[in-house]
Amino acid sequence: MSKERAKVPIASGWAWKLANTNSSKRIPPDPRLGRWTPASQFPSVIQLELLHTGQITDPNVGENERGSQWVAECDWEYRCSFPTPSEASQYPTTEIIFEGLDTFATVTLNGKEILKSDNMYLPARIDAKNLLKDSSCDGENEIVILFESALKKGTELEKRFGVKQSLMRDTRRMHMRKAQASDHNVEDWGPNIVTCGPYLPIYIECYASRIENIHVITSSLEVLDDAEYAAQIRVKVQISGPAAIFTAKHSLEVEIIDESGQHVAHFSGADLLLNIAKPKLWWPSGQGAQHLYTAKVTLKDNSTILDSSSTRFGIRIITLIQRPLDNEPGKTFMFNVNGRNIFIQGGDWIPADNLLPSLTRERYFNWIRLAKRANMNMIRVWGGGIYETEDFLDACDELGLLVWHDYAFACGDFPVHQDFLDSIRKEVEVQTLRLRGRACLALICGGNEDFMLADTDGEVFEGTFLRKKIYDHEDVVGPFKDTDFPQREIYLDIIPNAAKRLCPDVQYWPNSPWGGAEEANDPTIGDIHQWDVWHGKGRSHQDYGKLSGRFVSEFGMHGFPDMRTVYEFAPRPEDRHPQSRAIDCHNKGHGAETRIARYLAENFRYSQKLEDFVYVSQLMQSEAYGYSLRDWKRKFGGKGKESCAGLIIWQFNDVYPCTSWSFADYYLRPKPAYYTIRRTFAKVTIGIERTPRSLWVDDDRPRDTDIPSFTLFAHNTTMEVKKYELVLTAYDLLTGTYIPYPVETQPVSLLPNQNTELGVVENPDSLTEESLIVLCAKLVDNSTSRDGKVEARHVNWPEPFRYLQWHKDTKVNVEVLDAENGSEWENVVRLTASHPVKGCLLYIDYDDGEDAIWEDNMLDLMPAESINVNVRGLGGRSIKNRFLNDWELGNDKI
Repeated sequence: MSKERAKVPIASGWAWKLANTNSSKRIPPDPRLGRWTPASQFPSVIQLELLHTGQITDPNVGENERGSQWVAECDWEYRCSFPTPSEASQYPTTEIIFEGLDTFATVTLNGKEILKSDNMYLPARIDAKNLLKDSSCDGENEIVILFESALKKGTELEKRFGVKQSLMRDTRRMHMRKAQASDHNVEDWGPNIVTCGPYLPIYIECYASRIENIHVITSSLEVLDDAEYAAQIRVKVQISGPAAIFTAKHSLEVEIIDESGQHVAHFSGADLLLNIAKPKLWWPSGQGAQHLYTAKVTLKDNSTILDSSSTRFGIRIITLIQRPLDNEPGKTFMFNVNGRNIFIQGGDWIPADNLLPSLTRERYFNWIRLAKRANMNMIRVWGGGIYETEDFLDACDELGLLVWHDYAFACGDFPVHQDFLDSIRKEVEVQTLRLRGRACLALICGGNEDFMLADTDGEVFEGTFLRKKIYDHEDVVGPFKDTDFPQREIYLDIIPNAAKRLCPDVQYWPNSPWGGAEEANDPTIGDIHQWDVWHGKGRSHQDYGKLSGRFVSEFGMHGFPDMRTVYEFAPRPEDRHPQSRAIDCHNKGHGAETRIARYLAENFRYSQKLEDFVYVSQLMQSEAYGYSLRDWKRKFGGKGKESCAGLIIWQFNDVYPCTSWSFADYYLRPKPAYYTIRRTFAKVTIGIERTPRSLWVDDDRPRDTDIPSFTLFAHNTTMEVKKYELVLTAYDLLTGTYIPYPVETQPVSLLPNQNTELGVVENPDSLTEESLIVLCAKLVDNSTSRDGKVEARHVNWPEPFRYLQWHKDTKVNVEVLDAENGSEWENVVRLTASHPVKGCLLYIDYDDGEDAIWEDNMLDLMPAESINVNVRGLGGRSIKNRFLNDWELGNDKI
């Protein structure tokens, strides 16, 4: 009699060895390499095994990564012996499933070749019914997987199909369906660690028939009143095996269950519409709760269960709104969830480790919790990495992070021969089916910067030349074959046709950036990547307000990681200075060493002591992100005025310990910029625009006065009008005194879900050309307590900071208090400064374990004003603090 589908892991008993040196001259003389060695874990990549045996050193430390690059030049083998499961004789179908092989793999089972794979994104399901040994008498089976060097295979493919254009790094990557983040690294933030191995699970399935896919979509959502909705969902179930052709004896039972375990509906059938009264909706973080339902499906043959499967889903509708603006060219690029327009506050996501099997479910959830804590509501999965895991997607579903997911194409001039396109078609099909039902999935995108690469001409980096492709930007139909840009077939034909067929409810976008009639990176339509700060024209970060687009999906500023991380990747005392080889090794940005110095010199006086240099780079990154976030959120007005409807910071995370654009480092340690982002992504924020912005004198463009004027604005992401008292305080660094302003308090109302302009501040008559005004603006809610609660605060300074002199007696007093009973925090730290302080960073000594968890940090302090910061994890340890130019004051801060 048929029984329920059986799944048997092939996860133990694996071993590995060197298969072929490919005449590499860099291989160490170690006889162990040619002997079978038990695998330390499964799934696996070969670098993890070599690390475990000590045959390579930790690539996260010093320059070790360069000493292990010989690994990628070789071929490697894995093998495993396993018994034939008893279930194999009880079912008509027995298959071996390879979820992912990295990348050029030849698989034999009991000496017979059963699979050749050259696409790490493409799982394989192999019929093994007649290939496995008889479990009763023939002994164990043996799987052997040969992984050929990706460098070797890339060279062969490049010779066959030609050299393709590449923005950076190895051109061979174009010919391989391999995570480009690990293939000589397509981007400028990670090491050259070219992995290979069985990086995803391998297992046996035995079944009569199986449930292949369950897809639940919200087909309609009706607003009944402010608090209630009516929804209709569609449930589609796909079956494989004999029961895929239904007979009278087969049945499919579907049960819908809510989070509390309550049964919402029960019905039979493979494709049904179901009305849900008063559904609990799924909302992005910051907009509401993340309610998830479960659809449980059971496949029966009469009364015998053949298979059962379940999937979680959210009831929600996500759309992309592109409509004309009132007084600006182009159209909006605005996400709407359940009828509500949402300003996107996001971060770009890259693979969280070079060695993918080392990523755990816990680590994924910790990353997404960190994102939620930063008040983010979207993650963009960048196209040069992987199709993210179920653990990552579970975390985003549960914690409310919308996902923009690129298909795995990045910065590419990919081949378009038939074998390559056929592989892509299969890849797109299987990955779209896997991703499509997620509550968090907001948009699927054809790739990253592929159109932008086609639009680029000239020498982009020293010795790297690109030729601009000539094509019609408005042609989205084709045919594209035999044109100057034939790769459009991938983004405008293959992927969108699959997406339309498999997930018509999910927005598809051809590339990032994309949309312009004359160039892909058009600020008036679609999304843009804004790299005129840091890259490109090298604009000042204070100019971000002038560099907006309808939706900015990449922009960034470098900053060093947490000092603990720096000490870990540069453990030798001789490497602990800003210009050491180890420090440079852990910064992969083209020309980053000169760019950091240039932006620091433009804005700050800085020291060459490593700890000071690191701190100032972190402050610079913090300031850059503060400017961009405030100025672009300011552009999200009411209907017809949403000239910027979202921003995604490049980048949220790191692939290994390094200096990069990330605002949390490889070890999940928040950089100081994290806190500035968290404040500026809060539900209510306030900003100040100073004119003139800089004290720097441009002799080509003289100005009439240096007396600053201040314009205030505030952003309210909630759906309610918010009423506050606006409180202003001003301090003159020239005189060392507070300056009274004509209007220092006034009531203000903030419109819901948009920016509100609060007007120009009236200056006192006492200001002079030499005045150096530090202006602090606060929004105070007096309805919650007698003293009022500060909902938002911002301090605006005269710039550049390199011009400012700090009082020699500047100190910050730190007082540790107990938190209130019932608080999630353990202590409150009260900060009081004797004089104005820029960028006060709180931390636990680097030799005293991991840092505490701070609610806020990297704070600007006004004299005699007390700021409270919640914290947990002090454990009785003393708190240190530092601030801008403290090294000039003789204070022992480090």
